[in-house]
Amino acid sequence: MIPLLPPLVEFMDPMSLCHYSGTSKTLRKDVRDTKAWELLAKAQLPRKRDAASEALSQVKSHVRRRLLADAMAQETPQPQTFRPNQIEEFTFFVRFEESASPTRAAPTYRDRYRRRASPSPTPTRPPPRGRVVWEGNLRCDPPQGRVDGPSFANGFISFDLRPVWDAIRRAESWPGMERILKNSVNFGSVDANVNYLQRCKISIVAIRDQDEAMVSVGQFILDNPSSPIGNPNQHYDFRSRTTLFSSPRFNLQMMANLEVTHNTEGYGSVDALEIRLAHHSPELVRNNGYVWDESRFAYVLSYLAGIHHLARESALATTENWHVEAMRF
Repeated sequence: MIPLLPPLVEFMDPMSLCHYSGTSKTLRKDVRDTKAWELLAKAQLPRKRDAASEALSQVKSHVRRRLLADAMAQETPQPQTFRPNQIEEFTFFVRFEESASPTRAAPTYRDRYRRRASPSPTPTRPPPRGRVVWEGNLRCDPPQGRVDGPSFANGFISFDLRPVWDAIRRAESWPGMERILKNSVNFGSVDANVNYLQRCKISIVAIRDQDEAMVSVGQFILDNPSSPIGNPNQHYDFRSRTTLFSSPRFNLQMMANLEVTHNTEGYGSVDALEIRLAHHSPELVRNNGYVWDESRFAYVLSYLAGIHHLARESALATTENWHVEAMRF
């Protein structure tokens, strides 16, 4: 029996520690004696800043307040210019989630009691929430041959998921994905692959490094596979359930593409995640145009993360011009 070493607790997650403590009475005593739950909580809590950093942050905040108050006191406010951030100035929090099989939950004892006590329709339990497979912060990948910027290709923002997949396989936290990646991509297995991926969701939050302002990029569900049958390298298209930006004339919605490799011998992998902006409008003949300029995605993220209120009008006029340009093609 392997004893629990306190320095290793910070590398565990709550589920693994729970499984460990439930293995035997001896190990449960080790968890209690080493105060493993307390050590794990301290490891997962964000580190507190020291007094000097906290004081500097308060001074900077006070200076910004004074500058804003001075600007409002002017008889003629100075025009504000919106300077959007670059994509590399954002961190992306990504979560992979797997929902339970779409089966109806059985009524509980309380549900049966309510059925006898009330003539109203029988209440049922809500469907179970998805199980988190992996979550963490990702940065845009540098393109091939460059190390000074994120990976942009025709508006795609790409994330390398190979290190993430290695961690998932070591933790054995996504057996469903490992199972379908062993399937060959043919007419007999494509339905099983799609049926499983319909249970998977991808949630993305963008965090601006400058001030940690957050933008809900979207929660993505499966749309369609986009690679031909027989190709082991498959691209699965996901679409956001909500729009990222809306105006009376058009909507901007995020799309995602999950790149995987199928291998019947068990060497399949999840390779990359790509996201891009799509432009939808009833005024367009083709109502699924992609935004090919990645700087516009950064522009929208910067706007949604927060800008000076005097610069909002010009920023909205810029996005409206994008729609006018799209109408010309």
